[in-house]
Parts: sequence; C-alpha cells; structure tokens
Amino acid sequence: MHIFGVIIWLGGLLFESAISVPIAQAEGEPADSLANKIHTRFVAFVWMSVWTIAVTGIIMMLLNPQFHWFTFQTQWQRLLGFKQLTFILMLFYAFGYARMLSYLNAPSSNDGTDENTTLVRQRLSQFRKINIALGITALLLAAGM
Repeated sequence: MHIFGVIIWLGGLLFESAISVPIAQAEGEPADSLANKIHTRFVAFVWMSVWTIAVTGIIMMLLNPQFHWFTFQTQWQRLLGFKQLTFILMLFYAFGYARMLSYLNAPSSNDGTDENTTLVRQRLSQFRKINIALGITALLLAAGM
C-alpha cells in the first residue's frame, strides 16, 4: 500500500507535467480549462495518497527493529530521517499546490488575464516540479534503506 500511494502521487505529478500541461498549453484556452479540472480532480488523489503513505509508513517504521525514537546513529536511521523530512516537504508543497488550484478555480480568477493568475500558474508548475524531485528523492532514500 505504501508503494501504491507513492506511485499514485508521483505518477500523477509526472502525468500532469509530461502530458496534461503541455497539451493544455498547445491547445489554448478550452484545453486550459480542462487541465484545471484535471488538476483539481487529482488533488483528491494526492490527499488519499498522502494518508496512505503516512499511515503505512508509520506502521512499517514502528514495526522495524532498527527503529529507535530520535536516534540517527545507523545508516538506516539516517536515511529514515531524511525520508521523513522529504515527506514533510512534499506535504508542504502539496498543500501549496492545492491552495493555488483553489485560487485558479475561484470566480475572480476565471478570466485568466490578470498577473496573479499568470504567477499562480507558474508557481503551480514550479511546485509540481519540486514535488516530483522530492518524490524521486524519497524513492531513492527508500531504496537505500
């Protein structure tokens, strides 16, 4: 379940970055509206994945005999600490991503012509890329464990 949650989260972000956003940019305004709907729908899957990853990660961590509270002496414990930090950063960026999407879907930003909307779209792309990098980092840390 832990890996399944990571696949949904990271796979969805990669789908948005590699397929959904480039198509929306190439097709113009009608596709842009559809892309916003896709992104909004994906946020629900992100939160489902977050809870799945958190619960299964905590269970796996507590059941592992190498786990000791706030001890980072072995390589496994240090990797776990970095993985936990990475997860917290991913949560921060996912929360920011969801807030920016809610701004884009607000009635005041539907025309898409103001500077704030352009800035929010750029930040969405930036947050998505940061989250992808953090997700790959978390996978590499997990592989190292």
